[in-house]
Amino acid sequence: MRIVIAGAGEVGIHLAKMLSREELDVVLIDSNEEVLSEIENNYNLIAIVGSPTSFETLKRAGAGEADLFVAVTPYETRNIVACTIASSMGADKTVARVDNYDYLKPEHRKHFKTLGVDDLIYPEMLAGEEVINAMR
Repeated sequence: MRIVIAGAGEVGIHLAKMLSREELDVVLIDSNEEVLSEIENNYNLIAIVGSPTSFETLKRAGAGEADLFVAVTPYETRNIVACTIASSMGADKTVARVDNYDYLKPEHRKHFKTLGVDDLIYPEMLAGEEVINAMR
């Protein structure tokens, strides 16, 4: 399974580490060469330096052949655009990190799906759910 992750921040690095341990084909994209170099040296993954909204970068990362493309940069618009491009290149499934809770409403799912974004994640909501589960 080929997974391309755009964004080497906290969420992206956590995902990349976790998935690389599962012996999956993981590619991590970010513009910060230092961060990528460090993680590439310590985990079984490929690091690509570049912008997740660059067609050339996404081609080098193999986004068109990805079973899953996950965009988790700190910028929701960049994540949505990256997913749109990856989807148009042929990625099977795309997931974008967003900061706007309103986007998660069921009536907006179809809109994002037409853009090529299959699913949305909202980290603050996930963290809240974890706290509630921990309290139970």
